[in-house]
Order: sequence, then C-alpha cells, then structure tokens
Amino acid sequence: MALRPLLLLLLTCAIGLLAAAPAGAAGPELRGVQLHSLWWESSNADMERELDLARDAGANVVRVDVSWSSLETGGRGRFSPWYVKKLDRFIEGAHRRGLKVLTTLLASPCWASSAPQSLRQGCSDDWWNRTEIHMYPPDEPRHYADAARWMTSRYGRKLAALEIWNEPNLEGDRFWIAPDEPRAYAELLKASYAAAKAGHPAVPVLAGALAYGNDAWVRALYAEGIKGHYDGLSLHPYNVGRPRAGAWSGIEWARRLQRQAGDRAPLWLTEFGWSTCRPGSGWCVGRGNQARMIGAGFTALKAEANVKAAIIYNLRDKGTSADSMEDNFGLVSRDFRPKAGYFALRRALRGGRAAKQSRRPSR
Repeated sequence: MALRPLLLLLLTCAIGLLAAAPAGAAGPELRGVQLHSLWWESSNADMERELDLARDAGANVVRVDVSWSSLETGGRGRFSPWYVKKLDRFIEGAHRRGLKVLTTLLASPCWASSAPQSLRQGCSDDWWNRTEIHMYPPDEPRHYADAARWMTSRYGRKLAALEIWNEPNLEGDRFWIAPDEPRAYAELLKASYAAAKAGHPAVPVLAGALAYGNDAWVRALYAEGIKGHYDGLSLHPYNVGRPRAGAWSGIEWARRLQRQAGDRAPLWLTEFGWSTCRPGSGWCVGRGNQARMIGAGFTALKAEANVKAAIIYNLRDKGTSADSMEDNFGLVSRDFRPKAGYFALRRALRGGRAAKQSRRPSR
C-alpha cells in the first residue's frame, strides 16, 4: 500500500451499492486479504497466526510482497537461504490451509539496480538501508525475469498469480524511478512474462499493480505494446467521490482505458481497503465504518463483470500510531485483536455461516 492520501469511498454511496448488486451474482472467484508475513520483523509464529486468520475469515487467496532485494541480495542466482526458507514456509503454510498465494515481486537488489552510482556507492556498507536503490528498475530486465521464472518454477500451482512489481505508476516515485517510467515497466513486463511462463505456464502473470489515476502513464504502457504480455490487469481501486450505483469509479477508470486500447484482460483488484486511523488525521473512517464498507464493497463486486480477484488491504495493522493512516488499514490490531472489519470480512466471504461462529478468531 502506498503512502498517499486514500481515495475514500463514501459510506452513503457504499450503502447504495448494496442494493445495486444483482441477486445470485457470484462475484470474484478469488477473495482474500493482504499479508506482510515476509517482513523481517514478522516471526514464524506471527506468520502462522496470520495465515490462520486468513483461513478462518474464509479467504481462498492471500497476497504477499516478495522482496527481490532479499531473495537475491548477494548477486545473480545467489539466493539468500534465510529468505528462501521463510518464503517456502509461507507458501507451504498457505497451501496446507487451502489458500492460493498471489506474490508481488518488487524491489531491486543493489547489484541489479539502475540507480545512479551516487546512491549505489559500489553496493558497499548497508546499501539496503538506502531505500531509493530498490525503487529503480533493474539495468537488465532479464535479471528480474530470471527471478520471476524461479518463482513460478519453484511454486507452480500453489501460486494464484505472479504480480510484476507494485504501483509503478504511483506519483511521487514511491516504488518506481526511471527516466521513462512506462517504457521501463513495459520492458520489464515483456521480459518477465515469457520467463515466468517458461517456469510454469499455468501461473497467471499480472501487469500493474496500477494505483488509481494517471491516464497518460497507462496509455503510454499500451503504446509500448504490453498487450499479450500478461494474463490479468492488477488494479488498486481506491475510489474518488461518489461511485455510481453498481460500479466503482476506480474500476471504471481502468475499464475506460482498456476499452480505448482494445484490452479485455480480467481485472484483479489486488488492493482495496479503509484505514481506522483517528478521524480527522487523514482519510480515516473509524472501525465501524471500515466494517460497513468492507461488507458493501464485496456486495457491490457481485455486479462487476470480468473481475477475477478481490483482496482487502490488509490483515494486520503495520503499527500502533492512532494518527497514521498506513498503520491502521488492518482488520486486526498489531497485537492481533480483531476489529469489526475482520468479522465483516468473514461475513462477506463465508456468508451466513460467519454469524454462527465464535466472535474470536482461532490462534
């Protein structure tokens, strides 16, 4: 999730969306939640607990960010044993619980980064703390493509999809820095699609994930010839203003650009959510409204055609600051106490069964 003003879906509109969905519509095939279980501060016990919570909520998919910088820290083909072990544990843990894993591969290691030498400094000392290094694409797209192929070959059908980077079109250079950003991303996508399919042809490859906004950036991608080099278009449809009944403005934005480009790829909504930070300190909604919007959001998606996946951002709070929007997107607190939003997700994914279950998730 980017550090940016959240584009708020108004509660009154969300309630209107509830009535707009047609009866009996199935909704997205893959429905779940984002986890950050591979971060260094997340213990194995935390990982197991987070996977349990996702399963108990009724998810059939979890999204996780995979750091290429941690995967191949020491050089091309030199995979970090500690990180591979943690990633293996996560994938296998999800598989045991009946969860597919959507992996987002991002963050260039210093040896591969196209960052200027003034930042890289010969990849000496603690280069991994110079965070801008990770934001530059690789100087050779095939190096990233090799890692993509390794991912699909190693994990195969346990993956719901492989997502090529995260929010490269986000303004402010939060994840992607290049002289010609759309061209650099198109080159990475083309190289990675062929490589990932060579690793395992059944694993979908996603273009994006697009942060809502910036028409010119996405049109430039199409002009670079990206069609045919992905199986789905990943979107983060945080909404602006009043979405019209039965549709989200973020989804409509992507569809309009798809129509103009003749693109019929399914949409994968790999992030959407609402933060429970203190009202008045940014785009904050409070816990009750978070729960209502989650329920309304999943109901509204039943009216949306050609949407393959819907993933809430995110399961567990990143921190404890009440005034931080980014800290409070979780459906459970940092110490695993469930919010109303967790039970709303469980009702949305499990239906009437959720109301009959205990009010406390399993540990």
